[in-house]
Amino acid sequence: MYDSARRDVVPFVPLRPGQVRMYNCGPTVYDWQHIGNLYAYVVADVVRRTFEYAGYAVRQVMNITDVGHIVGDVDEGEDKMEIAAKRERKDPQALAAMYADRFFEDRHKLNIMDPTVVSKATDHIPQMIALIETLLEKGHAYVAADGVYYDVTTFPGYGTRLNPELPEERQAGARIDVNPNKRHAYDFALWRAAKPGDLQQWDSPWGRGNPGWHIECSAMSMAYLGETFDIHTGGEDHLFPHHECEIAQSEGATGKPFVRYWMHVRFLQVEGRGMHKSTGNTYVVSDLEAKGFDPLAFRLMGLNSGYRKPLNFTWRGLEDEQRRLDRWRSAIAGAALSAKATAAADADNVRQAFVAAITDDFNTPRALAVAEDAIALLSSPDRADRSRGLGLLFDIDRVLGLGLAAWCESATAIDDEAKALLAAREGARAAGDYARSDKLRDELREQGYVVKDTKEGQRWERVPVRMKKDS
Repeated sequence: MYDSARRDVVPFVPLRPGQVRMYNCGPTVYDWQHIGNLYAYVVADVVRRTFEYAGYAVRQVMNITDVGHIVGDVDEGEDKMEIAAKRERKDPQALAAMYADRFFEDRHKLNIMDPTVVSKATDHIPQMIALIETLLEKGHAYVAADGVYYDVTTFPGYGTRLNPELPEERQAGARIDVNPNKRHAYDFALWRAAKPGDLQQWDSPWGRGNPGWHIECSAMSMAYLGETFDIHTGGEDHLFPHHECEIAQSEGATGKPFVRYWMHVRFLQVEGRGMHKSTGNTYVVSDLEAKGFDPLAFRLMGLNSGYRKPLNFTWRGLEDEQRRLDRWRSAIAGAALSAKATAAADADNVRQAFVAAITDDFNTPRALAVAEDAIALLSSPDRADRSRGLGLLFDIDRVLGLGLAAWCESATAIDDEAKALLAAREGARAAGDYARSDKLRDELREQGYVVKDTKEGQRWERVPVRMKKDS
């Protein structure tokens, strides 16, 4: 896998044999999560599924940021949660709960598995305070009039572990507000003293206040995964300052390596441009559904991109992936009605090709190409080939996460009334009464079943239920 710290593809070696411990930077729950946000969790889901497919026991931790995230990812200004709470006239925790629920609803529509542990920042204030106290004791932090800051000069290489540019080079031309309470311009807040009107504040050894955004992830990841763990994921926007600050805090406190492999997902673009509210091209899952798309078509689009290059979202591209998803489902349903899935053998050449693809830095585009080879088997006249194809697809989908087995079970379920109509239609065709056969076919269509006549007899499948697309 590619490691952002080593800037190279390197072999994965777990800290503990047979185990993978991974942390995903979670959402700040002040609004709907757009499809760009969700794409990063699709990638993290594929990572977890790949390791589980390979036989590892995975402990996946994801935080929920419900305090501490300042607009612009800086130290000065308003907390995103406070702004949203005032905007919607809600208590910050009620607002956080509402948007966290919506986030998980959208995750489930994309078939993203729930993490082993979901940790809310506001539930871990004591752990953050304890970590700040350790940093003060070790000389990495200092108390100022407006809170507690990390002294970046005490951590050699700060800001360059994940990016070769120096912080001052990365910020060339950018305006840095002068804070007289800081020793150095790039020192960052660990704890902020409460200001009049703050909706979220807690007691601390340094007075009432609230935590900095960066300290949250250090405290929570180490609480559940240990002082050193295997994989830390996030978007490319987390490279600096967030993840560089996490490294400085965590290693400054423990003196041990913090993360063994860093993984960053590139941004999602829309029609080749950045996604921004100001340009009106920010989409959420419900926007896709309103145009008649299955959210899993978006997951398929992400799989077809590869996480180390930007995903270019286009409506035409989404249509292509929806057609692919429908084609796969139709082929699976047709094969399932005439054959039973056979477990994929380790020696199967298609399965071996899939394993080679997905374990090569999670190469999902190549993995999808292999899945197409399995799809091709479903149209074979040989029942054994169709059975093998089904088994391969259901096995491969343990990583792709398109819910193919569950969909197949639902799509091939038929009620008693439809069974009776199918039997009547079969009898009408045998008697040469094609007018009645056509009429019964239309009745079945109205009930959601498409009937096709093949050399092996009539075959049926369920009509995909989606809303009509906008013209």
